[in-house]
Amino acid sequence: MVKILDGRERSKEIRSELSKQVAKLREKGIVPTIALIHVGDLGGAANYVKRKAEACLGIGAEAKVITLSEQTEQSALHEMIRSLNEDPKVHGILIQLPLPKNINEQKAIDQIAVEKDVDGITSSSLGLLLAGRECFVSAGALAALDLAKQSSFNFDGNTIHILGDSVILGRPFAALSLNLGAKVRLHPKDLASVPSCVSEADLLLVDVAKPKLIKSVHIKPGAVIIDAGNNYLEGKVVGDVDFDDMLKRASAITPVPGGLGPMLITMLLSNLVKAAKQLNS
Repeated sequence: MVKILDGRERSKEIRSELSKQVAKLREKGIVPTIALIHVGDLGGAANYVKRKAEACLGIGAEAKVITLSEQTEQSALHEMIRSLNEDPKVHGILIQLPLPKNINEQKAIDQIAVEKDVDGITSSSLGLLLAGRECFVSAGALAALDLAKQSSFNFDGNTIHILGDSVILGRPFAALSLNLGAKVRLHPKDLASVPSCVSEADLLLVDVAKPKLIKSVHIKPGAVIIDAGNNYLEGKVVGDVDFDDMLKRASAITPVPGGLGPMLITMLLSNLVKAAKQLNS
């Protein structure tokens, strides 16, 4: 029988535990606090900032939302980040993307101190991850890792294929998997067709923004499927995997919606609590 990897229920479990940890930190006078920076009009992304702030409050942590104008210069943003790096009451810093075109995103992100990079996307954090050293890892990659473990998947010696090589999911998940002993093949997001070699994967992570691209015929019987897709098709949210068809062959699969998505902010919260502990140890 196929195991459905329920991100909503798993997220509740993790947040419950994080709330207990935050309560203990508060007893010591430590309040895990994240600075959420957004520049200009984010459009739909503004809702993500709000949700992150609300989620922090939900576990007893705090969020400091910093709104900067569209005309903010690169140097001013860098100075703001440096001041937050030096603030002992701020444990995590996150820049909501996208940034205005006049700002170089990676240069701005790389101003964040590695010990406060709870989003895990600075060049320093990614380098440490690739080297197999302790660091913060992106929420998406941590979410995929956690859900894979919920399926009892054994990384050591098994084969993983990743469709989609973003720095917030595909690449860090590849590094995590390699560090756990897996054999990993990373494919670009812009695929003309499904590579035939995907059929050798014991675990398949898909993040290509193409609704229901992956069918049961593409996978190895018994494979674990992590679907990071978030597409609209005929008025419904669907993944990059044909969920119903995949039930014929997969051993475990994340639904869309309700799989990886609910875990994203939760793993960011986990990183924040971790940062607060480390910075006060």
